[in-house]
Amino acid sequence: MLDLNILKKSWYFKEIFLEKWEVLFSEWEVDENIYLIYSWELSVEKFTTNERNETKILAYIKQNEVFWEAALNNNNPKDVNIKAKRKSILLAINAKDWLTEFLKKYPNEALDLLKYIIHLSNVRLSESNYLITASYKVSNEIIWLNEITIKNIFKLIEVLKNSIWVAEILYYEVNPVMHNYITHRYDTRQKWKLLNEVKEITNNKLDLLDLTINHYYKFIQKLSIWNNDIWYLVFLKKGKIFNDSDKKIITTTSTSIAWLIKQKQLLDEERDKKYMKE
Repeated sequence: MLDLNILKKSWYFKEIFLEKWEVLFSEWEVDENIYLIYSWELSVEKFTTNERNETKILAYIKQNEVFWEAALNNNNPKDVNIKAKRKSILLAINAKDWLTEFLKKYPNEALDLLKYIIHLSNVRLSESNYLITASYKVSNEIIWLNEITIKNIFKLIEVLKNSIWVAEILYYEVNPVMHNYITHRYDTRQKWKLLNEVKEITNNKLDLLDLTINHYYKFIQKLSIWNNDIWYLVFLKKGKIFNDSDKKIITTTSTSIAWLIKQKQLLDEERDKKYMKE
């Protein structure tokens, strides 16, 4: 088991202290360090504009995780920005100059470090394959849709349920008229049945405390387009809590459903306008 305290006490690892929102490195910077998070959390971000003034968060890396292990093999420029989500402490070792020396003086700890890097790489590869497979199934279903109907949206929710590691999915819509109320529209436990169950919530936001569903672990994914037209997908799981990997896959694959629901709303609005004119 990798002991970060031993690494911290060794001369070969230097401590890096970051304040909240402080940047560790940005895209195109070069160094030969391998980094370990001793405490707290960092965000992985990518510039989204040529002016490099806006970024999108791609992922979070947390305590005990290793990153930029690519320095073992190359010294390519960074392709992401790393920023402290809150005050954090990192450990860094120069892969070119000091890792070999650390291996000579601390062979057991160095072996633990390399094993840990391999383990994390395998976990990340597995997560990536899982995400690609689930995203492909959902995207492929959308491509082959003949029309956007509520039934096809329910069908897509069923495909999503069968593509990721969850037991059931519930779909809620925010009531556009009544504040603090949502409507339960679909539940994979009741296949192909259109529901119309109105539920009261607090501060116009669905919370886990609002869900009186027993024997399941629950995760709520809010869906929105242009910061309005809010919907919710509630994911239910048995026997195991939702980890960061589960949440990442749910967030990524659910986005397609949000756009499909929005498209249906736009089509319904156009149909209603046409009907009113006639």
